[in-house]
Amino acid sequence: MYFQKLACLILFAVAGSLQGEEYFMFSPEKIATHLASCDEKDREAVAKDLVVVCSVCRVKEAATKDSPFYLASAGGPGSRKSTILERVIQQNPAYQTGVYLDPDQRALKFMVHTYHAQSLNALKAASTPNYLDVQKAAYEKWRGASNYITLTLLEEVLQKKADIIHGTTLTGAHVEEFLQKLKYAGYQIKLVLCYCEDDLRKEAIDYRNIEQRFYQSTSDDAIAKGKLFVEKLPLYFKYADTLYLYWSDDLLAEETRAAIFDKGEMTVEEGCFCALENFRDKFERDRSALQAEGKTIPSWEELTQCYLSRFQR
Repeated sequence: MYFQKLACLILFAVAGSLQGEEYFMFSPEKIATHLASCDEKDREAVAKDLVVVCSVCRVKEAATKDSPFYLASAGGPGSRKSTILERVIQQNPAYQTGVYLDPDQRALKFMVHTYHAQSLNALKAASTPNYLDVQKAAYEKWRGASNYITLTLLEEVLQKKADIIHGTTLTGAHVEEFLQKLKYAGYQIKLVLCYCEDDLRKEAIDYRNIEQRFYQSTSDDAIAKGKLFVEKLPLYFKYADTLYLYWSDDLLAEETRAAIFDKGEMTVEEGCFCALENFRDKFERDRSALQAEGKTIPSWEELTQCYLSRFQR
């Protein structure tokens, strides 16, 4: 009984601290909705996983800064966002001070008391000849809890005004308001835009599900959600201080940095112009498809001009 009470206190410790002060973006009530399907026992287990993930991500060690950075991935499912984001971190020591949060790569994978212990144990694995079904059930049961953990920690780091690395599609309905608040709070917004052909995204998702054994979605669902990235592209060019554009041609080959938009200038490295053309051409094809649905998306030239004009004196 004592342990149950302690676990519940841990679960709501951060949320409770936020109720007495202004939250940055996600209210405690909003964050708590991600646990709507969890019973009391589940919540006790999530409480323990919150502590584990907090430790893995080194949230408590994060330092307050006058001008922190918010480095985030953006792209459709299967666009190799995690791989590319982690390579950007590896290649840029300045980013290695950031608290790296991600509902899949940094939460779900470390939820040892719930996702692993309860849903991916030996007995569950033996319950069906298709292990992908076991993984799918585990993901669907605990993805809400992984969002709860991620948003709880994200709010804590944002209120601390520390450097953040965020693994996300960055395509939700809240994106514009969120980017506006980051700018107002003095964050340097640095976005890693990940793009590729739809066939490669499908291949990447199937590879992740079948070969890596880490289910997140079906390839058909992911392809359908890819257009959300195109719809949000104007917001990235409108608010980001730095944009890294990456194009992928092959699942097992290293991606190409097609261009960098930084301090009001666009830089294309030698040998990367074809990747930039592929990025732009894919965008224009997707843009045309959205226009056929009655959605207005600025042209590539309008997007780039929007970014460059923000820095002109």
